[in-house]
Amino acid sequence: MNIRDPNMTQNPLDQVLDLNLWFIRLRWVACGVALVLVVLTIKVLHLLTEVTFWPLLGLIGLLAISNLVYTLFVKRRRFISHLREMQIVSDLVILTLMLHFSGGIENPLSFIYLFHVILSGILLEKKRCFAVVGLAFFLYTTLALTELYRVVPHYTLQIFPHALIEQHHTAPEASAPSPDREHDPAHSPEGEKPHHLHASHYPVYVSSMIILELFILTLTAYFITNIMDRLREEQQRTREERQRLEHVLQATGAGLLILDKQLRPIWFNEPIVQWFGAEITNRASVDETLREWIGYEDGVAAQTLRDGQIRSVEQERIDPEGHKQFFQVTVAPLIDPGGKIYQVVELIQDITEKKILEAEMIHAARVVTLGTMAAGIAHEVGNPLASMSTRLHLMTQKNDPEFLRQSVELIRKEIHRIERIVRGISQFGKPSQESWTLCRINQIISETVEMLRYHKSARQCQIHTQLDPNLPSTLGVRDQLKQAFINLGLNALEAMPRGGQLTITSGARKGNISIEFIDTGQGIEPEVLKKIFQPFYTTKEKGSGLGLFIVNHIIQAHGGRIDVETNPGEGTRFTVHLPIHRSRRVPNTGEK
Repeated sequence: MNIRDPNMTQNPLDQVLDLNLWFIRLRWVACGVALVLVVLTIKVLHLLTEVTFWPLLGLIGLLAISNLVYTLFVKRRRFISHLREMQIVSDLVILTLMLHFSGGIENPLSFIYLFHVILSGILLEKKRCFAVVGLAFFLYTTLALTELYRVVPHYTLQIFPHALIEQHHTAPEASAPSPDREHDPAHSPEGEKPHHLHASHYPVYVSSMIILELFILTLTAYFITNIMDRLREEQQRTREERQRLEHVLQATGAGLLILDKQLRPIWFNEPIVQWFGAEITNRASVDETLREWIGYEDGVAAQTLRDGQIRSVEQERIDPEGHKQFFQVTVAPLIDPGGKIYQVVELIQDITEKKILEAEMIHAARVVTLGTMAAGIAHEVGNPLASMSTRLHLMTQKNDPEFLRQSVELIRKEIHRIERIVRGISQFGKPSQESWTLCRINQIISETVEMLRYHKSARQCQIHTQLDPNLPSTLGVRDQLKQAFINLGLNALEAMPRGGQLTITSGARKGNISIEFIDTGQGIEPEVLKKIFQPFYTTKEKGSGLGLFIVNHIIQAHGGRIDVETNPGEGTRFTVHLPIHRSRRVPNTGEK
């Protein structure tokens, strides 16, 4: 398994070295195969004469020695740019000599020329590939013509069919051995002389084989170079796309991690190295460090491997310096053409700075809210305190019992007013200890309705519900949502002092859960509608002005919003929009 950073790709020199080493390994295989064939052909099957054994063995040794020399060149990085051409040329020369000692153009292994043309098409440029074709054709033609005109002797390969003729020598001069018969095992110095008829000594056959060899070599080079040109173009496009993707990922600062079915990392990019770089010193530490991050069998990657769902979670870790880091991790499956999951990919984004900014913004918002609350408290509490102070001053000057009774009653009302304000403020500022859970909105609405039915404001009102039975869930703090729904329900009931109908509906619309509270009350005036969510604003005699302010705060904290539609004299519709919980990692809930 190759774990590497895509930004740390091999340089061109390393790629050339790898190709040369691959070619050298291939030549070692060729040495072994050639040795086996020579021993099998001469010593076991006796298809060649013994006289060819040592020349062939010497050529195999020459191939091995050249391979050692090329290996030394690679290690010392000498002649690297031309080493492939040197290997191909030396191979063609050695191949031609080996063919000469093993049947010449009659040897069926002469097709190995094609193998070198294919190799040159893969390893070399197009022009150099056709230069190899020219060299191979020249060597093949030289071998064929020198044997045809008996410049060099022809060695019979018995696997190729030969005809035997008997030749009677009438004169001693005519019995001089020919190069063919000199190496012919059937040659006898006396009597009738059997003689092989060799195809390599017939001009028609030789010329046909030369033309066929040229045609095959050229056609092979044409096809292989065109195929390789297309492959190189595709490789270049793939490289450009990969670089583009790397630049995009680098610009976003995102880390990319690919895991196999055993949750082993098989590929990751530079940000992963940066985040875990202080801990990645060897392969074992890579596995252990990343596997701790991945989460073993209970992590999101393992869950995605099992069910194929895309998940997005937040994870945190402590770096080697003891600093806490926050990450947004999105895990998606990689699916093969058969529809099976074979890998998962993790897109990891460092959101530590975002978390810090969010905390600062929350703190700033709290400071602003605190300022608003402080101003409201000073105003709302200051008024009854001023009224009580004035009344107490008057009580010290008047001894009228009726005036004293009225003053005590007024002071009691003002104290109750201050109590309501303080209660609302403590309810708003109380820190929530509940964890976010999976909330079933219909169940919360049903519990809300049961509480509203027994409220004194509901005595003359009817409450109806229209709930979607297939309503999806949302994530939130259950008690806070219930508190918001109760406040909206009470507001609707209090808006119908002479009786009416409250309708509560639920449904899913445009990716959100919508909950409507519809009353048939007096409606809200336009100038009042603009202020209903402001703290301490109320039109009720005993109201604190914090009810709808707290409701709006709760819904916004859950990622939702509240819309209000009203017609004075006809009624009001409050619509709460909450986000639908998607198929992601769900916290453990006790709710069924």
